[in-house]
Amino acid sequence: MNTKLNSLFRFSIKYGLLLAAIPTIYNIVLVILGLHLDYNHYGDGLGESYSKARSYLLPVLLFIAIYIYRKGTIGALSLKRIVKLGLWIFLTASILIISYNLVFRFIIEPDWATKFYEINREEIYTILVEGHQETGREYTQADMDTHVSRNGNLWNMLFANLVLNFVFTLFFSLVFGFFLRKK
Repeated sequence: MNTKLNSLFRFSIKYGLLLAAIPTIYNIVLVILGLHLDYNHYGDGLGESYSKARSYLLPVLLFIAIYIYRKGTIGALSLKRIVKLGLWIFLTASILIISYNLVFRFIIEPDWATKFYEINREEIYTILVEGHQETGREYTQADMDTHVSRNGNLWNMLFANLVLNFVFTLFFSLVFGFFLRKK
């Protein structure tokens, strides 16, 4: 039993590293190029393309990991083990991404949120005003300040990412596990 858990953990570390490496390398490249304060990350919608590609990264990587793990196992592969695999991948990737974000926000660029919102204030304000016009509510400067203080907070961002990634990892692990389990 212990060797099975150990092999599951070791297998999931590879895919957790891969899942964490892609956004971390992207963010490091942005810092090196000085584009980490740009709202669109490169302009011309490249940041939007990256975020769409990143949303496909988790399910594709989980599917590949579960499929390869399934091929390597002899005998039964239960839904429980597949979910454990997905959650170990999530845990590994989350630890690495949180570590990078803490180093970035406390050591590399401690005043990133302030600079980011100062530089991109008009663009963010326009987007938020358009969103509030759809609901029929007037958008004020106080709303903007509240938005900046909430979304610029490192802990809020980390918590939101952790919860969302946990939910999606659990969902995709269950779905892929249901179809890829061995009886």
